[in-house]
Amino acid sequence: MVLRQPKLACLALLGCWPTLASADGFAGQLGAIDTPSATPWAVDDVVMGLDLREEVRVLSFGFQATERLQLDFRFPTYDNGGPSRGSEFNLAFRLLNEGAYTPSLGFGLTGLGGDDRGAGEYIIAGKRIGSVDIAAGVGWGRYAGLTSGRRDPGAAEESLATGHLFSEDSAAFANMRWDTPVEGLALLAEYAETPLGAEDEVIAAGFSYQLAKGLTMTAFGTSDEQAGLRFSFVANPGDGYIPLHLDRGPFPYVRRSEASVPAASAASVLAILEERLGDEDIAVVRFAMSETAVDVMVRPPANTTLAQAAGRTARVLSAIAPTDVETFRISRPGTPFDSQVVVLDRAGLEAAHGGADAGTRAWEAASIASAPLAWPDSLKNPTFTPGFSYGFATSLKADFLTSDSLEPTGTLSLNGSYVFAKGTTVSGSLGYRFLNQWEQADPPAEPGIRSDLTSYTPDEIYLNALSLRHKFRLSPEVYSRVSVGYFERQYGGVSAEVLWRAPELDFALGFEATYVQKRAYEDWFGFEDADATTVIGSVYANIGERGDFVELDVGQYLAGDTGVGLTVGRNFPNGWRVSANTAWSADSDDTIKFGAQLRVPLGWTIPDASDRAVTIGIGGPSGDFASRVSGTGTLYDDIRSSDRQVIKGGWGQFWN
Repeated sequence: MVLRQPKLACLALLGCWPTLASADGFAGQLGAIDTPSATPWAVDDVVMGLDLREEVRVLSFGFQATERLQLDFRFPTYDNGGPSRGSEFNLAFRLLNEGAYTPSLGFGLTGLGGDDRGAGEYIIAGKRIGSVDIAAGVGWGRYAGLTSGRRDPGAAEESLATGHLFSEDSAAFANMRWDTPVEGLALLAEYAETPLGAEDEVIAAGFSYQLAKGLTMTAFGTSDEQAGLRFSFVANPGDGYIPLHLDRGPFPYVRRSEASVPAASAASVLAILEERLGDEDIAVVRFAMSETAVDVMVRPPANTTLAQAAGRTARVLSAIAPTDVETFRISRPGTPFDSQVVVLDRAGLEAAHGGADAGTRAWEAASIASAPLAWPDSLKNPTFTPGFSYGFATSLKADFLTSDSLEPTGTLSLNGSYVFAKGTTVSGSLGYRFLNQWEQADPPAEPGIRSDLTSYTPDEIYLNALSLRHKFRLSPEVYSRVSVGYFERQYGGVSAEVLWRAPELDFALGFEATYVQKRAYEDWFGFEDADATTVIGSVYANIGERGDFVELDVGQYLAGDTGVGLTVGRNFPNGWRVSANTAWSADSDDTIKFGAQLRVPLGWTIPDASDRAVTIGIGGPSGDFASRVSGTGTLYDDIRSSDRQVIKGGWGQFWN
C-alpha cells in the first residue's frame, strides 16, 4: 500500500473523513463475520479494510459502483499452507430490491483471479426488520468448506477461471446484525454449515463499534475457537465536499430584456467582470469581445469545476455584456495546456434559466470546442513568467502480503521544477528512506527489469529523477511531448508521445515510444549495460454518465514482452478518483494480479488546500512483465479535467 501525503496533510484528512455506513465482513465485503450480507453500501462508498486473525490477514478495497453492484479487491496473506497468490477480485450483485413484505435477492463471486483458497460463490436473500438486518443463503467453494486446491483443474493457472462457478458441494449460512440503541455499536451473529474448511457447524458472534467518523472496529469469536479483529474505513466522495472560496451566492442571471444598462465598451465590460468575479475569487486572465461574442479565460479557486466557473462567469456576463452578444466562450488556463472551451448560447441560457429542467437545458445550450493553437491578441492577455517551485512529499509503503512485521517503509522526497516556457520544464527529485531501510541486495549478474529494486542503494540520499520535458500541440486536437533524462529510480532515456482528442468525442488515442537504459545501482548518474524499448498504444474512453472511464494500453513493454494493461474507474467532479487496474503479458505465467487506487483531494476536507491530493494505492500488477517506464510525463493527465464528459459530469454545479 502506498500513501503519498503532501506536506503531511494526510493526518488532517483522516480526522475529517465522513461516512454514512460502516463495513463489516471478511475480505472487506459487507457482512457479519465470515458470511456475506444482503445489505449494500451507499452508492459511491469507498471501503478499505484490514482483517487480522491468527492464520490469515486480509487487506481489502471495496467500491459500491452502482445501487446494485459492489466491487471489492482483496489481498490475503496466509501464515500456513503456503502463501496466497497475491490478489483476488470479488463482486456482489443485487437482483431484487427489498420490498415492504419481500426480501432482497442477490448473488456474489469471491476470489476471482486468485488461487481458489478463498474463492466462493453464493446466493443470498435479506430483510431488515426494525433495527435488525437478517440474511440467509447458500454458498459454494469457501462457503462450503473448500479452502485449497484449484476448483477448475482444466484452467491454466494464470487464467481467470470460470468453469467451477456455482458447482460441486454447497452449504447454507445465515447471519444477523443488530444496530443497538448505543450509538455506533452493533451486535453480530452468524451460522455457517461448513465454513472455511471446518468439519462441524460453526456459530460465530461479535460486535462492531464506530471509533470515529468512518472508522469501525469489529471483534469476533467462533465456536471452533477462532478469533479476530477487523478495521474498516468508509468514505463517500459525495459527502463533505464544500466548494471553496465561493461563500457568497452567485450573481443572478439577467435576461437581455430585463437588463437596464446600456451597451458598454469592451474595456468597461472587462472592468466590471473583473470586479464582480474577484468577489468570488475568480481571476480573469484573458478577455476579448467582438460584436457577437465574449471570450473569457478565468482562473477559479482550486477544486472548482470548469462547469461551475463557466456558470458564474456567464451570470455576470448576462448582466453586463451588450445585447448583441450571442455567445459566451469560457475556458481555464493550464500548464502546459489550456482547457477546452465551453461555448454557451446566450439565448439558450435565457430560455433555460428558472425552469425546472434548467440544468439539462443549459447543457443543451452548450458545446465544447478545442482551444485554438495560438490565442489571438485580446484586450487582456495572460502573461507568463518563468519560475522555480519546490516542495516536500512523503511516501509510506507497507508490505501486507509477504511481511510478518508489517513495518512500513517511509521515503521523504524533495521535488523541484523550473518552468522555462509554458510547455517546457526541468524537474527533479531527491529521495531518502527515513523509515525501515531494506538491506541492499547484491546486484544481479544480469540487470533485471523490476525485480532488482532492492539492489539499489537504500540508506543514503539518492537521485530519484531529473528530466527535461517539452509539451506542445501539433494541431488543436493533437497533443505531443518529448522527454529526456532520468525518469525514475531504475531507468533513464528518451521518450516521445502523441495524443489525439476531439472535443465532441468521449475518447482519446495515444502512442508512446520510449528508449531507456538501466540506471546504475550505486551511482547517481551512471548506467548499467542494459537497455529496453517500449512502444505502447493507449485508448482513453469515458463511458456512461457518472464519470466512469476505461484506459487500455497495448504494446511492447520493458522486458520485450507483448502486454496489455487495463484500468477502469470513476472520476468525480470534486477531484476524487477511484480506479482498479490489472495487466497481462504473453511471456508471463503468473496469475492475474489486481490493484486499486484512490485519489482524494485535500480540498475536500481542508480549507485552502489548493489542488493537492492524497493518493492511496493497494496491490497492482508487479514483476518484470507487462511493466513500463514511469515518470515520463504522459499527456492524458494534463488534459483529463476538461474532457467533455468530465465537464458534463460537473454540470449540476453550473447554476450554483
